[in-house]
Amino acid sequence: MNLLKLSKGNKKLSKDTLILSLPAGLTCPGSNTCRAWVSLKDNKRTLNRGVESEFTCFAASEELRYPNVYKSRRYNLNSINSYVINKDVNGLTNLLNDSLQVNNKNINKFRIHESGDFYNIIYLKAWLNVARLNKDIKFYCYSKSLNFFMETFLPNNFYLTASYGSKYDYLIDQGYFKRYSKVVFSIEEAKRLGLEIDKDDSCCFKDKPFALLLHGMQEKNTLSAEALKVINRNKKQLVKV
Repeated sequence: MNLLKLSKGNKKLSKDTLILSLPAGLTCPGSNTCRAWVSLKDNKRTLNRGVESEFTCFAASEELRYPNVYKSRRYNLNSINSYVINKDVNGLTNLLNDSLQVNNKNINKFRIHESGDFYNIIYLKAWLNVARLNKDIKFYCYSKSLNFFMETFLPNNFYLTASYGSKYDYLIDQGYFKRYSKVVFSIEEAKRLGLEIDKDDSCCFKDKPFALLLHGMQEKNTLSAEALKVINRNKKQLVKV
């Protein structure tokens, strides 16, 4: 069995956090305002955006910039999809769990998807099985595939943050998900909404909504690009102070 490619920590997450990622956009059936994906033609990667996209997904921009990121996420998807196509929940559970176990030293948390989402209910069920097999690890995720969670029982060590900007925002508005995240274009917007801005995923374990400040590469001459300029300028001014 060829195991999945996992990473430990990143710029904002500690090394006790394992991470699995899939291709952005292509595995995000519920995405809407952030929809973006990278395609490959003639060995050249191209960033594509959805028709209702209001800002560019950070994960998609990373696939455009870094060939190895693009390749590893595609590898993971191909490996996982071979089980999904055959509706083999048990086989997929074993693949995910075995991939975790070989990287399990000093691991307390597992972020499911730095990039990507639950693109199939079989894939979600396999992850829930893995969480039940590893009760000492906190599994957490952001997801826009909220339809899959409506009739799903989550283990106590599985933390879902519903992600605003999807086709299923109405489920958040109707109160089905207490914890949700919303991308904001400024610190002032977060304050108006009464939302704490998360910087290290710690809000994923609190029972209230929170904000994520816009970041990443944004399309020129868009509201998101102008907002990002202001955000970056303010950060530089804080550093000078």
